[in-house]
Amino acid sequence: MRAVAAPFTLILTLLLSLTACAQETGKFKAGQHYQVLPQAVPQSDDSKIQVTELFWYGCGHCYHFEPLLNQWKADMPADVALDKIPAIWQPVMEVHARLYYVADAMGVLDKMHQPIFNAINNQREMFANRDGREWNPDMDAIRELFNEHGADGDKAVKLMNSFAINSKVKQGMANQRAYQLSGTPEVVVAGKYRISSSLPGFKGKSNGQQLMLEVADYLIEKERANRG
Repeated sequence: MRAVAAPFTLILTLLLSLTACAQETGKFKAGQHYQVLPQAVPQSDDSKIQVTELFWYGCGHCYHFEPLLNQWKADMPADVALDKIPAIWQPVMEVHARLYYVADAMGVLDKMHQPIFNAINNQREMFANRDGREWNPDMDAIRELFNEHGADGDKAVKLMNSFAINSKVKQGMANQRAYQLSGTPEVVVAGKYRISSSLPGFKGKSNGQQLMLEVADYLIEKERANRG
């Protein structure tokens, strides 16, 4: 009995040791490269693993992240969906968020998304006028932008303060609170894991934005395994 039990015990101990080792030496770790949200945020399509980018058109880091994200999206698996939420923590950001939601509502987001980025980051066009602490949409500049890129500028202006866009803004702000947004750009996977380059695992990394997408791939695999 002892001759049989000893090897079995050794094998079991070895397997447990290897499993523990694999967990300890995983490439990406919670608290280092991503945070596990205290409560999962419900997603719009449970049939897919949703990846959400939180961004601001006026953020230079987001502007440089966009080409990397587009390249990543081109090779995105069929069971993954990419969503975007424009971040808001100051008044001018709300104007820019409305530009995103208006373009989306008009079905012209594909043609307007990059031009909005370009205008704000390269031409320093804010599409807003400051009145004390308030920022109000510059409707003339917005109309001109949409017309310039083959969209209906008059319709865009009418939608800027519409009920539908107001609702989108409120929902986006609720989601960013639930995602515990701390800066931009950030990426959330499956409503459970928030990736931020401000986390310790990104410190000193020159390829932090590319690393964010590698962490996203890792978490997609993790979520896929959990569902499977």
